[in-house]
Amino acid sequence: MSMLAALVFADLAGPFGNVLYDHLMRLRSFQATQDIVIVAVDDRSLAELGGWPLKRNRYTQLLERLDDDRYRPKAIGFDLLFLDRSAQDPALAEQMKHHNTVLPLVFELQDDAQRHARPTPPVAPLDAAAKLGHINALFDGDGVIRGVQTRDQQWPHFALALQGKDGLQDKPYQRFQMVDPSIGFPLISLSDALSSNAFLPLFKDKYVLIGVTAPSLGDRYPTLYSGRNNASTPGVAILASVLNASLNQSMIEVAPTPMVFCVSCLLVMLMLLSLLILSPHHALAFAVTLMIVSVGGSYGSLTQLNYWLDPTAFLWVTVILQPLWAWGRLDAIVNFVQEKAALLREFRHTHRTQHSIVNSHEVVLQHAKLLDHAIDSVRSELNFLSAIIDEMPDAVVIFDQRDALLLSNQRIKQLLNAALLEPGSLRSVFFESLQLPQTLSNGTASAPFQLETAVGLRDFYLKSTAVDAPNGESFHLLILLDITELRQSQNQRDRALQFLSHDMRTPLASIMSLTRPPKDLAEAPQARLHRQKIAQHSQTLLEMMDDFILTITSQKSEYSLQTVLVDELVNDALERVRDLAFNKQLSIDDENEALPLFVKVNTRLMVRAMVNLLVNAVKFSPPGSSIRLQIFQPNPQAVSICLKNTIATKPDEHMLTGFGLGLDFIDTVIHKHNGQIQRHIPRHGTAEITVTLPCEAEDVDE
Repeated sequence: MSMLAALVFADLAGPFGNVLYDHLMRLRSFQATQDIVIVAVDDRSLAELGGWPLKRNRYTQLLERLDDDRYRPKAIGFDLLFLDRSAQDPALAEQMKHHNTVLPLVFELQDDAQRHARPTPPVAPLDAAAKLGHINALFDGDGVIRGVQTRDQQWPHFALALQGKDGLQDKPYQRFQMVDPSIGFPLISLSDALSSNAFLPLFKDKYVLIGVTAPSLGDRYPTLYSGRNNASTPGVAILASVLNASLNQSMIEVAPTPMVFCVSCLLVMLMLLSLLILSPHHALAFAVTLMIVSVGGSYGSLTQLNYWLDPTAFLWVTVILQPLWAWGRLDAIVNFVQEKAALLREFRHTHRTQHSIVNSHEVVLQHAKLLDHAIDSVRSELNFLSAIIDEMPDAVVIFDQRDALLLSNQRIKQLLNAALLEPGSLRSVFFESLQLPQTLSNGTASAPFQLETAVGLRDFYLKSTAVDAPNGESFHLLILLDITELRQSQNQRDRALQFLSHDMRTPLASIMSLTRPPKDLAEAPQARLHRQKIAQHSQTLLEMMDDFILTITSQKSEYSLQTVLVDELVNDALERVRDLAFNKQLSIDDENEALPLFVKVNTRLMVRAMVNLLVNAVKFSPPGSSIRLQIFQPNPQAVSICLKNTIATKPDEHMLTGFGLGLDFIDTVIHKHNGQIQRHIPRHGTAEITVTLPCEAEDVDE
């Protein structure tokens, strides 16, 4: 904006604006009115009437010839300076009184310090016989006359005085529509006007201007047509053009400087905004359009509204800023390419063949080749990632942030209909067609479901996750995990468990019933020994089967839970180890109070875990010692079971796992119930094991 302000307020764009103004004015080619007639003091008149200066009786003769109602003009203006006295002045003044006559006055510079201009009227008695108006030429900076001062001091302009105006109601400075001198106004030589009556009817009710047109007299000035006609314009023709514009009410008002600046600012802001939001060729087209619109608008206001709004400041700013902006943009792109290429050179996760850069002597082309190399490298990385996704063994689809299908790999194309995998298809349509669960938390898997595919009925898990790209975009990744073989293995395992838990237990139960001692018959010692060994081995096999089934059951992802009293769990576990403790002469001290504490557990697994803990305590406690059991609440949301016993020697890890299901089973069951287990087993002294489980808020009556 500082550049624009300098062009407007310092008038740096003024000379170019004047050139544009001249071209637009010549383009319109204003026509002269027929109400103005010029009586020319041309070379022929000078030759025929006695040379310059002409005697004033020649003008008196002309006024006498026009002093007739058949020929009387509306007004007569002399573009001649009568500054020297003559004996013929009284006669001329007398004839001037018979007409509406206007005489010019000039301003002479004084020798005082302020260089004041003093008006110099015609000589007496001519000054009293006519109206007076100034004919001061107002030159622009390039020496061309385009406008006039409507009033200088108290004197109106000569053309306005001809109309009877005083210039008070007009703007101080106005431009006028210059009539092409090559076309000009009706012009009659002074010698013809004096010698022939044929021209006299042309003066009826006209504005008559009498002035010099002979080039030898030098009363000529540069106007906007001087260059085209290769000649300056006579002063009387300039006054005729001013009068013509005033009669037609087409004097041109020049826009004030602040208005020019504001309009130019608006156009510059539009141009700058286009540089930011449009592509380079669209921004250039928009800038050219703005330039054409600004020139066209100025031409329209000049010809239709008689108002001149200079657009050259905006034109210059546009012409200067467009290359500067293009240079700045190119420089920014080059720097950006350099930075990104440097980052790309640091990014070497994979080692694949890179394209060589073609050398060039032109610096921009060098960076363009560098950008091309960077694009090839990124494309190689993207192709590599796409190949990885495409070769994944699981079915994968990726949706963009608008839920439109972006990518699908080879596996899912083998399973599903190709119509569902068209790029751009919506995720909702994909889910509805396959009847997939619509709501799925990020990173979690759905329940197993079956889907009819191109290779038959298959079992799947559906996993979904959101991937946030560094640029702010979000992608939805869906993975269909084929668990058909896993489900088949699980079914086989379930059948094996069923076989172990039911089919194999039946013959074992029969064997154990057959090994019962007879009630009525005497039994030989050898037979009794064999029967006891068979019963013992059968019981051991049955316990091993139970342990195996419990181990498999503890690995399930979800347990079948029920709410029970903690006291009942502990009592069930105690009942199973009392005989083992009694045989070792151990006492079990139950220090619990009857607290209504409930937990939600799988009763069979939790009781077996408690039994294993108690069995280990009995196993490693010295004979005659005691085992203490305590139940308490560390906080309202949990319940703890604490087991303390005295040990002579700290058991090794392989010793603890040697009985039953071992520590892995205990830890698995406790953790699957969202509980915790803490062990403190010193080399000698008291061992302490604490199991903490979530407490259920349930009343005792329940």
